[in-house]
Amino acid sequence: MKRFLLGAGALAVAASIYADGDPVETRAYYSTNPGDAVGKSATITIDGEFTDWSDDMIVATAGANDMATAFCGSHENCVLDCYALYAAWDDDNLYFAWQMVNTGDTWARPGDGPLTDGGRIGDVPFILSLSVDRTKPGMTGHLADGRFIWGDNATNGVEFVSHTDFLFFMSGKVGQGAPAMFTGNDQGATDYGANCKLFSNLGISYAMKEGFAPSHLWRQRTTADWANPGELISDPSVVNNIYDIDCYDNLMAGPVEGLKPHDTSFDSFYEIKIPMSAVGITREWLEENGIGVRLVATRGESGIDCVPFDPTMADNILGPYGKDNSTSHEKDDIDRITYALASVGHIRSNEIPTPPTPPTPPTEPVEPSEGDWTIYFVNDGAAASWSPVYTYLWDKANGNKTYAGAWPGTAMSKTTIESYGEAWCYSFAPEASSSMMVIFNNGNGSQTADLVCEAGGVYKFTGKVGEFSSVEKIAASATAMPYLIDGLTVTVSAPVTVYNAQGQVVASAAAGSFELPAPGLYIISSGNAAAKHFVR
Repeated sequence: MKRFLLGAGALAVAASIYADGDPVETRAYYSTNPGDAVGKSATITIDGEFTDWSDDMIVATAGANDMATAFCGSHENCVLDCYALYAAWDDDNLYFAWQMVNTGDTWARPGDGPLTDGGRIGDVPFILSLSVDRTKPGMTGHLADGRFIWGDNATNGVEFVSHTDFLFFMSGKVGQGAPAMFTGNDQGATDYGANCKLFSNLGISYAMKEGFAPSHLWRQRTTADWANPGELISDPSVVNNIYDIDCYDNLMAGPVEGLKPHDTSFDSFYEIKIPMSAVGITREWLEENGIGVRLVATRGESGIDCVPFDPTMADNILGPYGKDNSTSHEKDDIDRITYALASVGHIRSNEIPTPPTPPTPPTEPVEPSEGDWTIYFVNDGAAASWSPVYTYLWDKANGNKTYAGAWPGTAMSKTTIESYGEAWCYSFAPEASSSMMVIFNNGNGSQTADLVCEAGGVYKFTGKVGEFSSVEKIAASATAMPYLIDGLTVTVSAPVTVYNAQGQVVASAAAGSFELPAPGLYIISSGNAAAKHFVR
């Protein structure tokens, strides 16, 4: 039987007001810049380890077991429980880390919801928010059409009231999706076009390690029992116990009566590197003025927990989730964050500092490394203004496996191909090749139809218009090729493909003879070899 405590009555609201004017949660073990800690100078290796981090880099803390599922939905998996936020910097980069905990093992049985999948966090969004230039409008968390970033609608998500001007979205399962940095327009809205830049194009990287870094683990002990979905046995004020310091135990200090020992392998530690050029500041400006930071954990619809903590994460805990009333409405409400971000580099004041140096524009994406397949897109018609162009790829016969991340996919790289001029390209290596599909889009609602994807295919908005191969780059003819050329007649003894000088396929055959369309330069490939021929 899970134990619960009746609510301790109405507890005093957080009274502390931060130097930049926003309130701060200081009850129990919640803190923002404890002891004026702002992180420290250090160079961090993003390797999924936490040996580079120490307690004196912690800029905010929260309590463990304070998230919605402790009170409604404790049977669920993918536990999202924020505990500590770290910060560091050097001459070139900002570094942040956040400790996620899963203390479900102190009461749950192996195989119960919190411990399924090894207790790991799944493919759900994390949001790292930064406040840099407070002279500019803050971001709202919305797209221009009203929807929330990475959301399907405008009815549930995370809304930012405390100033933030950079939002970094990434999956809790490193390697999934297309992590990106978002900025806002004059109204605080954003889009999947010019205001969205992929981590890969900005030099941003992040990693995760199983385990626990801090020297303490304060877990609030209260849980809530339910007679039936939606019917709470204990007093609803039980949720207030997350603000009561007497309701916490330090799991790192030894055994706790009524609980099993905590195995920290269920916990997850994340670290990220962000070049200062991506947010337009220098080390000197950071150390003189400071920036703000917050980490929000979501289930893809709304916030579940955050550090520094904001009470909006606990204002709808006992309401029913729209898709399953045995879990919490906190998963699909709108969380309006109004509390202060943690300062990094310098405690921020009410005075608005001189804006930082203008952001250094990211360099043009480099030509992608050669994959088994390369596809091309040429701007025309309804797609004439798309920049960048995104490609979304999936294999219908392989469980709809994606090859360019979650929608809208990955930004393609600029290139030039003969006869088409400027184009966009993307290389990848599919596991299967008979059922690949592709959608090209602008990342902000405009897209092509579902198109059959073919290696070397050149596409425009209306569909495939030709093929292109890099074989035209070869410098000399290969020897021992399985064909003979006599005038315009080509006789083959093994499969070949013939390209013209513009990279378009003009003929192919597995055996026998065929006629070339006219005299000129051709590239003939067979297997992994290719050769140029000038046919008269």
